[in-house]
Amino acid sequence: MATMSAYPTHRMFLLVFLLLPVFSAGVNMPDKTHVKTWVEQLSRSIEDFEKNLPFTTIGKTFDNKTEGVEKVDGMALIQEMAEKVAQMLENKTEALKRAVTVAESAAANHNFTKDITESNLVNYYKSKDPSYNDLSSILTPNEKFRQSVNTTVSSVHIPVEIYEKDPDILNALMWSHELDKVFTENYEDDKEILWQYFGSQTGFMRSFPASLWKMTDDVDLYDVRRRPWYTQGSSSPKDMLILIDTSGSVVGQSLQLMIVAVKSILDTLGENDFVQIVKFSNKAETVGCMQGFVQANYRNKKYLSSVVDNLEANNMANISKGLEYAFNQFDAFENSTEAGVGAHCNKMIMLLTDGGTDNGDEVFKRRNFNRPLQDRVRVFTYAVGQNPNPTKDIAWMACANRGRFSEIPAMGAIRARVQDYVTVLSGSYNTELPLWTSVYRDRLGLGMVVTVTLPVYNRAPSGSNQTILGVMGIDVTTEQMKHFSPAWKLGPSGYTFAINTNGYVIFHPRLKIHNEIEDTPNLDFLDIESENDKKEQLRQDMIDGKSKEEEITTFVSSQDGNHVLEETRKYFYTPIGNTSFSLGLALPRYQNYVMKLTDFTEAKAKEMINLLREQDTAKLLAPWKYYKSSSVTQNQNSSVVVEDLIAALENNYSQTPDNFNTEEMRQLYVDMKVSKSTFSMVKDLMALKMYRPRSDDLHTLFYSSDGNDTGTTNTTAVFLATYGGLTTVYPKHEAVVMESYRDPWQSAYFRRALHYDQNFMFHAPYTLGPLDNETTPTVMVTHAVIGSKLQSTPSAVVGMVVTHDFLVEHMNEISATSGSSSVNSCKDVDSAVCFLVDDGAFVVAANHPDYKQQIGRFLGHVDAGLMSQLYGDVYLRVEEVDYQATCINWGNQTSAASLGFRIPSVNLLFEILTFNWWNSIWTWTMVNLNVYSWFSSPPTVTAFTNEPKEYICSKKKAQYYFNPNFKEDTNGIIYPCDENCTRDYVARRVPKSNLLFVVISSTCPDCYESANSKNLIQEPVEMQIADQDVCNQTARYRRNPAKCYDFDDRETNPGCGGPISTPVSVLLVVIATVLTLALARLS
Repeated sequence: MATMSAYPTHRMFLLVFLLLPVFSAGVNMPDKTHVKTWVEQLSRSIEDFEKNLPFTTIGKTFDNKTEGVEKVDGMALIQEMAEKVAQMLENKTEALKRAVTVAESAAANHNFTKDITESNLVNYYKSKDPSYNDLSSILTPNEKFRQSVNTTVSSVHIPVEIYEKDPDILNALMWSHELDKVFTENYEDDKEILWQYFGSQTGFMRSFPASLWKMTDDVDLYDVRRRPWYTQGSSSPKDMLILIDTSGSVVGQSLQLMIVAVKSILDTLGENDFVQIVKFSNKAETVGCMQGFVQANYRNKKYLSSVVDNLEANNMANISKGLEYAFNQFDAFENSTEAGVGAHCNKMIMLLTDGGTDNGDEVFKRRNFNRPLQDRVRVFTYAVGQNPNPTKDIAWMACANRGRFSEIPAMGAIRARVQDYVTVLSGSYNTELPLWTSVYRDRLGLGMVVTVTLPVYNRAPSGSNQTILGVMGIDVTTEQMKHFSPAWKLGPSGYTFAINTNGYVIFHPRLKIHNEIEDTPNLDFLDIESENDKKEQLRQDMIDGKSKEEEITTFVSSQDGNHVLEETRKYFYTPIGNTSFSLGLALPRYQNYVMKLTDFTEAKAKEMINLLREQDTAKLLAPWKYYKSSSVTQNQNSSVVVEDLIAALENNYSQTPDNFNTEEMRQLYVDMKVSKSTFSMVKDLMALKMYRPRSDDLHTLFYSSDGNDTGTTNTTAVFLATYGGLTTVYPKHEAVVMESYRDPWQSAYFRRALHYDQNFMFHAPYTLGPLDNETTPTVMVTHAVIGSKLQSTPSAVVGMVVTHDFLVEHMNEISATSGSSSVNSCKDVDSAVCFLVDDGAFVVAANHPDYKQQIGRFLGHVDAGLMSQLYGDVYLRVEEVDYQATCINWGNQTSAASLGFRIPSVNLLFEILTFNWWNSIWTWTMVNLNVYSWFSSPPTVTAFTNEPKEYICSKKKAQYYFNPNFKEDTNGIIYPCDENCTRDYVARRVPKSNLLFVVISSTCPDCYESANSKNLIQEPVEMQIADQDVCNQTARYRRNPAKCYDFDDRETNPGCGGPISTPVSVLLVVIATVLTLALARLS
């Protein structure tokens, strides 16, 4: 126990030394018996809260305003939702098929024109050029698309590295213009339809309705052929082995080109693909810790991208050894019985080398040519760099093994060349079955979407029926799918979700949307929910398309992420017809019934207007759409929502009652009636001052206990929050206290009160750091309102906001009057520190003035030694990793950066590259690739600007909860910093609440222990995914697409080994390149 003395320094040290054995034994500190007495008194006072928060009376009022209850049938709800979602998706599929039919007919009937120019195109609008054909003048704002569009025409996006006046491009633009008519018809037939688009194999994208392109960087590097919906829609899944030559001859630029090329290849892979990276020189080995093929999901690709940065060049190249190792990996992979591993469709080797004379012929004869043609491993080869090594043999490898040979002489050629393999694979992809993609962020601004796709084939008599011209797609947002969720019957904590056959989430309330960040991680269902054996089985059943009901005990996080509870929930799930999705529904323990309410009539509408306008209390409304045409947004405050609803009721209800959402309006009307009678009661209590006489009683809530009629109140506000989105606050001027909680369903206090429906819940607003000295801490006290005749159906939460000083005064009085004079009480702040801590280990109240600004903080940051003792005994914790967190790069350090980012005129230069005087596609392409290479040169150490940039990262956090096996109280001795100073403590649960009472001797002088020093993690901290975290992953159960398209006997590959032709002189190319580089250097 720490001690203080007023003696001179030398005498004080002597006294401390002599008395140390006595103090360390805990003299004057309360024992478990004393603390039990204090806590029992505190608990009785808390139970008396009902006289100020009459939740039982309010529950009876709700009983009288309803017509009973209706049982929530989870299976019936999820099946009904699945049918509605399936019908909506089927409508989009039929629209897609109509568009594909038109596209194939238009392409088949088009006569190729070699001399075509842009002037021959009709209604041609460039998304990136608002002035071309005056696109900006024909666009009008559209709420559904969240931007200005034109719903009668389409617009076209062409990647920067593609020559937009190439005859192949212009001819495809001409025949694809026919799509505008069917796009418009689809839009008129289905008002819910969103983006429709055609991605051409040549690289352009025609999207409907027409809109302006949104630039996300200085250079627009968007290429439709690299989007997930295109790659998934143009070929079957792949098992890919990337084989990298790291011999000494590739040192320098060639190796840097290979590293970037590998990352570009990884970008073309999706969650249905599997990948492995192998390096070779005089021997071969797998790159990184992943010994085998792994799913090409976001996390695995991110790891592989990071490890290839560490490649080094040395030794002599032996391509045959590399190939032998590659085929060994395929053999081991194919013979594996591990569930869920492998696409088991297209098998391919991607060989990157600087050339050579070893063609691996002997290896191919033994390991590939002896297989049936349809089972052979494809080989794609890339000659990387400008070294003069022979390429004939590596070209032969590709042609002999159903692949393609490509040259990558410079950085700018990478994107175009690595995706050539998709064209080859599409030659065997012959399907008329629509494919639904996984979820991804819409590049055009609609949030998270899934896309239904179909390939468009060349049906011309002179063409080949399996040649893909491109991919057609139609988007559906996850919000459109969630719209069919029976939210009203699920309650605040119930929810629906969907996953695909990889077990990845399509939508879920915990799925985050990062609108300004390009890459969106694939999130497994078990990454987003607490994992246990029953959840794993549920996930597998959903992947297998089963319909079922399960009860699962699981951890549930609070809305703010600071608390967690263990609860048994009911899960219901069923497949969505004709898709690869399965739909799930989760119900909390208390959501077994919903109230049956009377119809909302015109008379009630008029009465509601008067209730909303009453001035004696503040009415806060959740930013919900109480009527269908409402323009209310989540960012608008309550007063705007209230006035908007009043205006709608006055002006529209009598004429268009169907415009109002029935369930919301029924509930809101009942809520307002109950609220009116509740606050008549509360105001009477406050006016009578009937609870003032006893200063040791919490009945003094409404007035200070100093005995003076100063008007000072211990209660800042009293409120009632309801299922209908209404929060009524008294007194009115304290409405600002609850404004941030104006949506009860999205507020942690509301949901937690419903879960702990028999307890008073104490909640101090969370703070990461200490409060400033000007902030007066307050504490929210809440209790659920349960109808006595409504099968324990919750209907509201009643609460008050009290001052922290009031709780401390009461805690001090109880400990002083209920104990012995020989025992330190909470009033003895220099000797005993008293805490009230909640179920998440956050400080709710503390007696010592030094801790007043720590209210709302995690106890580990306030008293790490104490929290360390309580953890494992009183508290347990759940640790989780948030794989969709965001971190900020502040840009204040030096790092590897592309040289191109330092050139301000990059857009102008790219425009220069499209001038007509280039005369040929070959000249334009070669110069563009070299200039692009110059802009995107290998990483160079440069200084970043101080502009912060957000990126997706993983963060680890912990949530604490009361140990269910804790036996009421505990005590012990802490030895902080120095064993010569000890601290005694006693802790006890406070019944009928979420509080823990703790008394501990004061801190030792000159001793500070941090939460980190005690491994007391709580708030999210960025986590670097080390090799072990990645490599110890166990593959989860998944199912491959129903059919694999990896072979077609009509497949041809005429361009497997041919470089680009050279129709103009090399001198012209050189002159053009030099001029472009000179212009760039001058800028």
